[in-house]
Amino acid sequence: MTFTLPQAWLLLLPLGLFLWRYGRRPGPPMVLRWALLVLGVGALSGPELRLANAGSDVAVVVDRSRSMPLDVDRVAEELISLVESQRRPGDRVGVITFGRESRVESSLSERSRFGGFTRPVDAEASDLSAALDAAGALIPPERTGRVLVVSDGRATGADARGATRRLAARGIAVDYRQVSRPEPALDVAVVSLDVPATVSVREPFQFSAVVQATSAVTGTVRLERDGKVLVKGPYDFKPGPNLLPLRDLLEEPGLVHYRLTVEVPGDGVPENDVGVGVLRVEGPPRVLLLTAQPSGTLAKALTATGMTVEVKAPFHLSLEALDGVGVVVLENVDANALGETGLNSLANYVDQAGGGLVMTGGRSSFGEGGYRRSPVEPLLPVSLEMREEQRRASVAMSVLMDSSCSMGMQVPDGRTKMELAAEGVTAALTLLNGNDEASVHMVDTEPHEIFPLSPVSKGLPFDQVARGFSGGGGIYVGTALRAGSKEILRSDKPTRHVVLFSDAADSEEPGDYRETLASLRAANVTVSVIGLGKPTDPDADLLREVARRGAGRIYFAEDAMSLPRIFSQETLAVARATFVDEPASLEAAPDLPLLGPLPTTGLPQVGGYNLTYLKPRANVALRTLDTNAAPVLALWPHGAGRTVALTAEVDGKYTGELREWGALRATLEAVVRWSMGRPTPKEEAVVRSERQGNVLRVTLDLPPGEPMPGALPTAVLLAGDGRSGVEKPLHWEDEDRLVVEYPLTGSGTWHPVVKWGGRVLRAPPVALPYAPEFEPGSAKEGLKLLRALAAVGGGQERLSMTGLFAEAPESEGRVALAPWLVAFALAAMLAEIAVRRFLSAPRVRAARERPVKEVSAREPTAAPRTDVKPSATTPNPVQEEPAEQKPEPPKPPTGVDSALEAARARARRRTGR
Repeated sequence: MTFTLPQAWLLLLPLGLFLWRYGRRPGPPMVLRWALLVLGVGALSGPELRLANAGSDVAVVVDRSRSMPLDVDRVAEELISLVESQRRPGDRVGVITFGRESRVESSLSERSRFGGFTRPVDAEASDLSAALDAAGALIPPERTGRVLVVSDGRATGADARGATRRLAARGIAVDYRQVSRPEPALDVAVVSLDVPATVSVREPFQFSAVVQATSAVTGTVRLERDGKVLVKGPYDFKPGPNLLPLRDLLEEPGLVHYRLTVEVPGDGVPENDVGVGVLRVEGPPRVLLLTAQPSGTLAKALTATGMTVEVKAPFHLSLEALDGVGVVVLENVDANALGETGLNSLANYVDQAGGGLVMTGGRSSFGEGGYRRSPVEPLLPVSLEMREEQRRASVAMSVLMDSSCSMGMQVPDGRTKMELAAEGVTAALTLLNGNDEASVHMVDTEPHEIFPLSPVSKGLPFDQVARGFSGGGGIYVGTALRAGSKEILRSDKPTRHVVLFSDAADSEEPGDYRETLASLRAANVTVSVIGLGKPTDPDADLLREVARRGAGRIYFAEDAMSLPRIFSQETLAVARATFVDEPASLEAAPDLPLLGPLPTTGLPQVGGYNLTYLKPRANVALRTLDTNAAPVLALWPHGAGRTVALTAEVDGKYTGELREWGALRATLEAVVRWSMGRPTPKEEAVVRSERQGNVLRVTLDLPPGEPMPGALPTAVLLAGDGRSGVEKPLHWEDEDRLVVEYPLTGSGTWHPVVKWGGRVLRAPPVALPYAPEFEPGSAKEGLKLLRALAAVGGGQERLSMTGLFAEAPESEGRVALAPWLVAFALAAMLAEIAVRRFLSAPRVRAARERPVKEVSAREPTAAPRTDVKPSATTPNPVQEEPAEQKPEPPKPPTGVDSALEAARARARRRTGR
């Protein structure tokens, strides 16, 4: 037996003395009171009874990376079923799946059966170390068990032996069952494509590729540069490594991608037949202008400044596209045109890589352009909130949500599509004010009301939105629109709007949707559509037509993570409170000199602007003279970069006098140059990057004589697809050199950035063509790793699941005794009350004697007379002593037992009544 709080037993001494002094009572009640005291203190101490037969836990860790066989799910489910069949009373089984990251597929359970793999993983890597740590976290510290690894042993990431040692320290052994692909008869792999890190424009250079072959074979080699074929032809490969010399010359600065592909008939591992290299052509930092008007005012003004300007239509951004870019200028660009990964890449580019960002205004920018709740919003010096005082009219909104089975699929972060959509609906409805109305319906083959059209002022049950998922068949569009029409027409608000959220690949049964939309338009109701999927999906045209006939907007969320942002964008567009479409005059603000010598008088009038609010610590250079006093030109440094918000439209319907302003070009040039920041001189420091297998090595060489930095520089590794980077400190390797190493967990392009004393140094990017687990090797190497892991903690290879639980150590189960002691204490208290009230004699209280004051009669005595003789017949008077009056003995109490009667008795004795 153990105690959670053994110090509680020390309370027995003071509480026992208190009971002895004030609670004594003869007979059984006193015994019950002592028992009550001991039971109460015992319950407070938290006693637990340990049992040595509480079963064992087994965590099954399943590798689902790309190097595993195609039928790994089926094989793993069979093994898990066999493990579950071995459970005894108290035994539990849990399942963890892993690729680049780990997911808990099934928590530890005694009775439930595993229903299959449902959580997606990134199969580009297999981080076995993280999966073993997850298994250790799944097994509670007070229990013992084993870990069963189902893998081919081709692990990436950190060394898994460290995680195995941590498990062994807890007495948890790691068993394994190797499941691998058959050994290929032929494997031709591109081991490396070594290109220079940087070259200059028109500088000839050589590079090489190494191709490993298991046997002599003839294949085809194809070399591409940014999609253009440079070399293609046959090549005779010899067993072992083959060196291929290559050369090239480049005419323009920027980032160049090389791709070498080897095609060999009968290759058993086609995943490693590709090599990728990334090369940076040095040049001055350029300005990337994304605009729908390549010949507009802004493009002409920036080109005339002499800066290197690259004008492009909006596209899905990536860090590769932003390499060598000093500042990105977004001219009235909708956030959806950049893509969700593009928004993440842009945020990393500014915040981590030290890039600049300039955003100009318009109907497709800032809040109405979908940047609220996006990764770019924190970068801006202005907030994109919608304030109630700017609302022009109240709104009634009916939201129709697709709740078909496709919405139950999970996204990489573990949430379902429906959870993200519910988050978006909740975020959108919270933008409404008390004068608005809203309703939400889930629709599959029929509508399911979450809550009817209700005033926002009475509170909306947002918690019910996420719980309304039905998981039925595909959404019936016609049924949904009829339900929305019935609901929205109940409102008399001046602005009435319906939002249909539907799967672009699973929208069925449109029915009489044309008639429904026509009746809604006749009632001045608009309809917008948010389609989950791509514009090319089978039902995308239907959704476009619904939005067109409903006079609304159409959105396609290719990434489910963008749903909360798109719902907020649609709400802001409907409320019409974030764009001022009336002319406004400007005035210079105190921070205008930060941009250089610009005119402070004769400022133009703009025809409209995006209504935003200056963030704390941001600088404002221009603001409006209307009642809003809103910022028109705001700027601030953010992270390692700088951002500028120009809320006026430079070239469009709401430009006003800005287009003819004489200082427009000078102002735009000053804004762009300020955003670009100060370039780091080449002689200050040199940063290099080198890939060795799947390990990236980043070095920082300080200039000779440079004093040691006060704090160590740090490096951030940014993924080309916009994923957040991991920051690590560099460590000294030599007198003037610092270094850091990163394990590359998957294929793609990686961008290392070094931060040093307020300066940002971008190292040359590196590329990993395929996951490290596809590097040339055999299944024996994976088996060797698994055996090493098992040897650390006494594990073994499990060809059969029989005896898995029998050989595992039993856990010590704990049974809490405090609830039982509390129950006994309550029973003792009730018994004491019953015995005292009904079965025990009255308590006799000892009377306290009151002091009796002797009362002596002080009678006046006459003085003796000497002249009077006593008479013979009169006897001499005898003075008798008064008899001593004894106090009456106190009357015994008349059986007073209750505290109230005892108090009355004491009062009577005190007053003598």
